[in-house]
Amino acid sequence: MEKKKKKKKYYRKRKIKPKIRLCIFIILIILTFNFINNVLKSSNASRNIVTEKENLPVTNDTKENNQQIAVFPSDVYGVQVKNEIIDKETKARSGEKRIIKYIVIHETDNFEKGTTAANHAMFLKENNTSSTSWHYTVDDKEIYHHIPDDEKANHAGEHNGNEYGIGIELCVNKEGNFEKTFDNATKLVAYLLKSYDLEIEAVKTHHDFSGKDCPHKILKNNRLEEFKKKVKYYLKL
Repeated sequence: MEKKKKKKKYYRKRKIKPKIRLCIFIILIILTFNFINNVLKSSNASRNIVTEKENLPVTNDTKENNQQIAVFPSDVYGVQVKNEIIDKETKARSGEKRIIKYIVIHETDNFEKGTTAANHAMFLKENNTSSTSWHYTVDDKEIYHHIPDDEKANHAGEHNGNEYGIGIELCVNKEGNFEKTFDNATKLVAYLLKSYDLEIEAVKTHHDFSGKDCPHKILKNNRLEEFKKKVKYYLKL
């Protein structure tokens, strides 16, 4: 009987105390929570952001651009975006990284039939021999993306507009529905403002930088405030 009692006492000494068990349980919960939180942060950071696949040179501007990462959307509020990036060996590509401060609105002033966003994309990729370039072309059906947003393009006729602005051309081809083009452009602008954490005041026109009468139809008909109002509407969605 004495040996059995001793074994029982020995067994009780080896048991983990309830307080220690509770501490271990709390530590496991904390570790699990931290792991899940880190996974969610990593997932949110990469959501809706597609970095450029090309091996572009990194300049000093890249280090000073507040961690802006060029986006390559495939869709903005239901409008298809086709990323037809111009070859970086052409004159239309500067290859210069920069900070994004503005969204600059233009109109193509090309009223000929068939001068759609696809037509302008083909021109930039295959026929353009000048340094004139812009980032997006919008028509009544779709949007074409020509140059990475964080790369300088020559579209504003002035240093600040080129250096810091994303150039967007709105098609005005005679068979196109300009009202739909107008709406599609406001969707793209809203998406870009969100992507680069910019305010509505960042929306500019070609005229703001060089004084050129561009975007002609929007300025002539005093529709710039209407354009910005639609942008604000999409920003809330």
